[in-house]
Amino acid sequence: MRVARGCAAAVVFAFAALIVLFSFGGTVEMESFPGLHDNMAPVVVGMLVFAALVAAGGVALAGRRSYAGWTAAACLLALMALRMWTLAPMLHCWSYDSVGRHDGAYHCVNRNAMRL
Repeated sequence: MRVARGCAAAVVFAFAALIVLFSFGGTVEMESFPGLHDNMAPVVVGMLVFAALVAAGGVALAGRRSYAGWTAAACLLALMALRMWTLAPMLHCWSYDSVGRHDGAYHCVNRNAMRL
């Protein structure tokens, strides 16, 4: 029983790590290439919240006394903090549908307002 819970917790932690990895890919265009891009920051924040909940479920599944579970959760927390560090400059554009990047600064743009 204990081995099955440990294996299930490892799968849950791997799933949380996969979600964090996909969150890095969600905004790579905004971070790397200048120009106007879709604002994916709210989606990425939602992915990180979901990954945190999944990681908490992994800790609960591994058991409160599991050093491996707490270590995996700490590693995921460090990855999520790194992700939020790179995501923070574009969060002020939360309600806009596009983000433009020029000279390292992010500018908020509503494409729908531009079409009218």
